[in-house]
Amino acid sequence: MSDVASKESGSTTSRAALSDAALGHLVLRLVLGINIAMHGLTRVGDPAGFAQGIVNGFAQTPLPEWSVRLFGLALPFVELVTGVGMLLGWRLRWFLLLGGLTIAALTFGTCLRQQWETAGLQLFYALAYAWLLHHASEARFTIDAWLARRR
Repeated sequence: MSDVASKESGSTTSRAALSDAALGHLVLRLVLGINIAMHGLTRVGDPAGFAQGIVNGFAQTPLPEWSVRLFGLALPFVELVTGVGMLLGWRLRWFLLLGGLTIAALTFGTCLRQQWETAGLQLFYALAYAWLLHHASEARFTIDAWLARRR
């Protein structure tokens, strides 16, 4: 539908809202948001148990146990909030940045443990966060965009 036809029909949807870039951003944001939200959702039921597993996995690293435990306790909630924030597209840039910083912290720990295959997988997450953040201006199907249209 052309912009002219869209305006004539009274529709508020413009061609820009349906661009390939906007749709691509939506698809990647939804997939990453679901992935991260589900990571958190499956772990928030037993954060202490999850944190203990992390502590056990880092026993042979130079990181102090208290810091690993705190990170393990916070991670499920950070993942859940980040994933939901991305899915909704509310304060999207901040949630993408938070997700990118979280994956950087996870990559640091993974490299300390010399789990190179996992570190490689985390690089894909980092690339997805970076691409989404770089193209955040293409996001159309978000609470942020809805709020901007209302202003």
